Amino acid sequence: MSLVVAKIGGSLLGWAGLRGWLGGFLGEFEISRLVLIAGGGGAADWVRRLDEAHGLGEEVAHGLAMRAMDLSAHVLATIIEGATVVEEGELAASWAAGRTPILLARGVLRADDRRSADPLPHRWDVTSDSIAARVAERLGASALILCKSTPAPTPPSRDEAARSGLVDPAFLGAARALPIVVHRNARAPDCRGTPLL
Repeated sequence: MSLVVAKIGGSLLGWAGLRGWLGGFLGEFEISRLVLIAGGGGAADWVRRLDEAHGLGEEVAHGLAMRAMDLSAHVLATIIEGATVVEEGELAASWAAGRTPILLARGVLRADDRRSADPLPHRWDVTSDSIAARVAERLGASALILCKSTPAPTPPSRDEAARSGLVDPAFLGAARALPIVVHRNARAPDCRGTPLL
């Protein structure tokens, strides 16, 4: 079975319609193994404001923003019935138990920082989109789905997504090994996803 990583944008966490939308979205993945990653959302924005006010520095701010993603993962787990927050080594047990895993990306990135010749930079212009892409690549995922609050870029390409600011500048490099990247506008009821070529 193929593994699919879906990044749920942090901007969606404050949307009252998220629970209902997720019910339909998750129902599409009965055959595939699915891993969810939560974006940092408002918690990461708060860290950004603290950095602007106090000059925390990129390394400290990056670590705190990763913890903001952890917080978002726990919030997302309360919204999705049958979801559980996991580390990478707990994915198989989560699937075996019939639960939807929400992965704490921080552990995967820590390992990647140690092993990779090209780790993701620790700076503000590397967002949860690039983090999700790197995690998807490390897990050997067949596809990455970016669930957002915005329409797909025109033309629907990874280059245009980066050029328009839909994804961060590091995304093209982080996603280059992924065969399929799909943009999904969660707030558009009829959106089934747009492949980013």
